[in-house]
Amino acid sequence: MNTNDPVLASVHAAQRERATQVLAMPSGQALPSPCVSLCQMQGETGWCWGCRRSLDEIARWSNLDAQGQRTVWQAIMLRLEAAPR
Repeated sequence: MNTNDPVLASVHAAQRERATQVLAMPSGQALPSPCVSLCQMQGETGWCWGCRRSLDEIARWSNLDAQGQRTVWQAIMLRLEAAPR
């Protein structure tokens, strides 16, 4: 996928908004999965194009506690903020 792809840009804008909403949820509460069903791993970063998680984060998601899920969402937010818009 091209980083200038308008579809990808739209997905990442929506994911930034979603991350903001999710991170505003109360601590200790289980968080929704970051998956946006646009699954393709980037070779240069090791992150999924859609949700911006690593394979390890994707594999561990269902076993993470609420704090672990929040940590992944925080990492996603940082990755999205660093991505070109």
